[in-house]
Amino acid sequence: MRGLRQSAILGALALLIPVAACGGDSSSGGLTKITVTSLPSAFLASLYVADKQGIFEREGLDVDIVELQSGADGVAAVVSGSAQYADIGFDDLTTLAAEGEESLVMVHNLVGRVTFALVMNPDVARERGVSRESSIEERYAALKGLRLGVTSPGAATDKYMRYYLRQAGLDPERDAEIIAIGDGASLLAALETGQIDAYQLSPPTPYVAQAEGFGTVLIDGAAGDVPLFSNFVYTGFATNRQWAEDNPEPARAFSRALNTAMAQVTADPNAAAAEIVDRMSAGDVGIIQQTLAALMPALSQNGCFDAGAVQTTLATMHDVEITPSAGDPAEGVLWTNTYNDC
Repeated sequence: MRGLRQSAILGALALLIPVAACGGDSSSGGLTKITVTSLPSAFLASLYVADKQGIFEREGLDVDIVELQSGADGVAAVVSGSAQYADIGFDDLTTLAAEGEESLVMVHNLVGRVTFALVMNPDVARERGVSRESSIEERYAALKGLRLGVTSPGAATDKYMRYYLRQAGLDPERDAEIIAIGDGASLLAALETGQIDAYQLSPPTPYVAQAEGFGTVLIDGAAGDVPLFSNFVYTGFATNRQWAEDNPEPARAFSRALNTAMAQVTADPNAAAAEIVDRMSAGDVGIIQQTLAALMPALSQNGCFDAGAVQTTLATMHDVEITPSAGDPAEGVLWTNTYNDC
């Protein structure tokens, strides 16, 4: 979903959200209107629960959640000011800053490890003699020569897949076919119909493939299968820096609402699963319950960023060629706890 270069991001803007409909400084019935762009994901459970339970309204916010098929579109909307928040990867934020786009700042931590689950056609996995019990090196090596689905070129699904291939001593351009498919539902369908041999995405769709028998999960990031990415600033809500500075109280209210909702998710994940199932491409509550249970160790409970984790994450992303530069770890450059109760 993430990682298109700045020119492509800004070029997508004309296709996005009508600016007049989304001004964050406007109000509706005394509420501050905020537009949030995102791809549907279970790690956004706090967003969906806050919306459904009226928590945003109680914080004085009228929140419109716009679901996209490309995270690049969400970034474009926040850069332009036509949306106030987008969930984006820390890798994308770092890359954008390196390219000169400094209008975004991450203000609410969502996920503290890379949560991708890599799911493979079970016949292919059997032929290659790999399973979840195989060493991580064997699982990486099993990707050689396969058709590997990603959401879009340069997205996190693409970048981390290339990392797996390089870890096996493979050339991502020569030793596998990386195919841009689209969102989770499209990747799931492509695996089921044999268009691809494997893909990775945050749950639930990899779990759906396994439950329905046409996939087997080989790498489960949420469970910590890749130690390097297990204590990691992965994804958060970014906002337009100028909007937050001009609207500090709504910005704080947004994070408070997310934290209130996250407390509910933590207290009763099964109830939360029932609340968010209509947002997911998987309509089975049982699968969403499994997904939330798997994600709980990775989800931030309070939205706060740890300066040490930021520094380690930036260095790691650069070392493994996820980002072109190490980035600046200082608070206020890429991230801030200003609008959260940290």
